[in-house]
Amino acid sequence: MAKKEKDQRVINLANLVADTRERKLPLTLLKLKDILDTAEAGEVDFVRLRREVWEYNLLQVLILVLRQDFSIIPGEWRTAVRLVDLLSQASSGLNLPRQEMRQFQEHHLPRALDYIFLLTRRIQAQITALKQDEVDQPERKKMEYTGYIKAIMESVVYLASGYVTLVAEILKSPWLLQLLITDEPDTVVAVITMMDKVIRAYGVALSQIDQKIVYSILDELIYKISVNNNVAVGAAATKCILKICDAFRLIVDVLCTRYKGLRPLLGKWHGKGFARELKQLLVLLDTGSAKKAEMEKYHLAAIYLQACWKGCITRIKLRRANAAFKKFQRTYRLKKEKEERFREQTKIDAEFYHHLKLNRQRIMREFKERRLHLIEIMPAVQIPRFLQREQSDAAVKIQTMWRGHKERNRLPGRQEVARQVKAVIKIQRTVRRWMDRLDKRREDVPISLKPPGLTDVKRLELHQQIENWRESNPTPSKTPEELLEIHTKAAEMLHHHYASVRSQRRTQQQRDALIARLDTDSELILLAPPLKSVTQKDVHMYTSRSVPVGAKARSNHVETMKRLQLPWWKRLGEEDEEATDFEMYQEDIIF
Repeated sequence: MAKKEKDQRVINLANLVADTRERKLPLTLLKLKDILDTAEAGEVDFVRLRREVWEYNLLQVLILVLRQDFSIIPGEWRTAVRLVDLLSQASSGLNLPRQEMRQFQEHHLPRALDYIFLLTRRIQAQITALKQDEVDQPERKKMEYTGYIKAIMESVVYLASGYVTLVAEILKSPWLLQLLITDEPDTVVAVITMMDKVIRAYGVALSQIDQKIVYSILDELIYKISVNNNVAVGAAATKCILKICDAFRLIVDVLCTRYKGLRPLLGKWHGKGFARELKQLLVLLDTGSAKKAEMEKYHLAAIYLQACWKGCITRIKLRRANAAFKKFQRTYRLKKEKEERFREQTKIDAEFYHHLKLNRQRIMREFKERRLHLIEIMPAVQIPRFLQREQSDAAVKIQTMWRGHKERNRLPGRQEVARQVKAVIKIQRTVRRWMDRLDKRREDVPISLKPPGLTDVKRLELHQQIENWRESNPTPSKTPEELLEIHTKAAEMLHHHYASVRSQRRTQQQRDALIARLDTDSELILLAPPLKSVTQKDVHMYTSRSVPVGAKARSNHVETMKRLQLPWWKRLGEEDEEATDFEMYQEDIIF
């Protein structure tokens, strides 16, 4: 395997660094940022590029540059922050041989960490100097320097996350306590937050360093909580103390015995926005031991889980109760609206029937008045005949109404009888068709039909051959036993013929049906219209209802499409193979 060439950009940068003066060296090293960004974007090998940076000593030079005083460097402290970020980026993912990696972790990284903390201390000194010197816009400068410190602390966390052995070096560094001792709140918050993150990354480091160092850090954090009034500092210090206690359980006992007067001092932080962390710290102080603190933690966790569960159940019940009340109110309103509509409709119907009754009474009164008027003007001789005719008309009308009413009452029964008769007829017709289909299925193939190909001419020819054979081969005289044996053999052959003739006739019938179907399909294919003039009726006509035929057609279509997509040189010789297959198929048919 050929050895990969070195990245020319790294070589050129190494030559440029070798020829650059010390003051311009930081700006020259910043060009390494663009080279590493190409590795982040995936353009070059990530691991190989960082190994080349190490081999050409660019990483070592970058560590040494950090100890300079950047107040006289172009770009000043911004350049220093960019170099620290570049160092964290170049160190992450570094894959070296075991000896070189050990040297890098035990010598270069601790020295780089000291230089980074020294740089942070110098920036912190610049913030302190702002309060003493009269400069324009001191708040803006202060915010700028504070941002630098936060960026540097983030780079330290990034380094510690890649190399967890660096966490112990961070905690036992003398510069860390000097950074914590400052009274600048923003700087203190940035440093404490960095400590919280690195302890979270590798909390075992607390047991690997001297206990006096841990106690010194804890003393400074307790001091920040007790004396400082800044909420951000108090919250960060409280979270860091809790993280130290979680990572190193022996600190809990020290915390309870060494800082007995801490609990009253924590009262000033109530209601400041970090009540949860403050409550956990108070629980640690109240329990007095790590085991009790852990049991109290489990107890509080169980209480929290029960509260969440009960709250969830209560919310579900409230949600269901709200839905039930909504449904009840909606049903109640619908019922009231229905009752109101029913009362209005009843009132309208009552008024309608009342008007209808009045109208009938008026019509009846007018009819009787007209009748009395006719009787008054009618001669006395015609009155009996008129009354008799009225009675006769009334009787006819009554009889007509009664007969219509009677027939209407009988109509549902007659309709039911007619429906039953139709149903019986339909059932009988269906049963008869079903029995006919069964009879057709049970019918055997007729054995009386002539065998295929047996015409009258063929039959006469075969009969003549049989007569000629009998004349040329007369039957010799035989004994009765021989004649009985011959008769028995002939009967067996005839029986065997009649036993197998049904299956042969059935097979022949299926063969004839298949040939007729193939003839029909071939005729349809020959009469098929061109594709541009195909209609839906043609598609329906040429569609096969057979599942095997459809599956085979789909398979052939897919194979044809794949073959058409192949290059021309892969399809050479397919025509000859198809012709050979077709000839073999014809020979099989003829055979």
